[in-house]
Amino acid sequence: MQIAVNAACLRQDMPADTGNVATEIILAMCRQQPAHQFTFFFDGKVPAGLKVPANVTNVVLPLKGNKPWHLYWWQEWQLVRAMKPFRPDLFLGLDGTLPLRSKIPAGLLLRDLSFLRDAGLQPGVQQRSLKNNITKYLDRARRIAVLSDAAQDEVLRYAPGVKDKLVRLETGISELYKPLEWEQRETVKRAFSGGAEYFLVTGSMHPRNNIIPVLKAFSALKKRQRSNIKLVLAGSVTPAGADIATALQSYKFRQDVVCIEDADEDTLARLTGGAYAVVYPSRLEGLALPVYAAQRCEVPVIALEGAAAREAGGDAVLYADPASLDDLSEKMSLLYKDEQLRSRLLAKIPAAKPFSSWEHAAEQLWNHLTGTGFSKISK
Repeated sequence: MQIAVNAACLRQDMPADTGNVATEIILAMCRQQPAHQFTFFFDGKVPAGLKVPANVTNVVLPLKGNKPWHLYWWQEWQLVRAMKPFRPDLFLGLDGTLPLRSKIPAGLLLRDLSFLRDAGLQPGVQQRSLKNNITKYLDRARRIAVLSDAAQDEVLRYAPGVKDKLVRLETGISELYKPLEWEQRETVKRAFSGGAEYFLVTGSMHPRNNIIPVLKAFSALKKRQRSNIKLVLAGSVTPAGADIATALQSYKFRQDVVCIEDADEDTLARLTGGAYAVVYPSRLEGLALPVYAAQRCEVPVIALEGAAAREAGGDAVLYADPASLDDLSEKMSLLYKDEQLRSRLLAKIPAAKPFSSWEHAAEQLWNHLTGTGFSKISK
């Protein structure tokens, strides 16, 4: 079987920003299906360091510009034309899109619908295109996959008619995420925070990740506690987050904020394991992966109230009111000074599932796309 994959989103798939989820799933699927051929279509340079199995062919179709019609031309004409010589039996859109001009049976990996509220991590032109065409994509797709119950519920609220072709993939976490011994934590702190305890925020510098509210809450905590605790921001600076990066330069406690861009999975796992606590301020993501990672490392979490955070953290997370900066600051301060509360939260972390990587999700997705092992959602 020949499978064509829109792999353009892999160029922005980073461990701290997006969890590297699309990359992990598609590469696992290719490894699991050596008898089938996959063609990855990129809209620019193939990501440095991306190692694909022998059954994968990379094809680069350079995007001509960043205007809406450029994106339309790439997907509906360049991509469709480039796929023809490969005669694919199946198309997989890792970014939730598909070429509407193509008649190839298609599947979609849909992470969330935050772009409908202009809160997606995609560039603005891509968000507008998704908003305009998502109904058509969902209708045309043969199979649709999501990564969480929260995303599944969101998709079904928006398009209840897709229920019979929707599957919820199991969440995967790299085995790099694990509890650290005291000496290991001290080594991490010396490397990244000058030996001080720190709160960790994992995610790109983007408005939807509520970095500014976290900075304001951290200011209040510093004034109240007068401690040397630091705030580590792990994630890339996006064009939409340029104002946040600018504001950070004049931030009163700038010397207590550590910014780490382009962290690989190993670095991110060490940062998570060494943190005093993880702060998860995003409310619109379909998958709260940093919460799962923190729990795997036995690190407590403070999260803004949201469906994805609740699904991932349950009773083991300290939730803050999204409408109250004071509440977020209070929760950060409370956790910092109350070791018993920290211990109680850690005791509530559920046992890890037997599968820890995205290998199982890749197998689920393959079975769903090819029709084997297909089962309807039970509600």
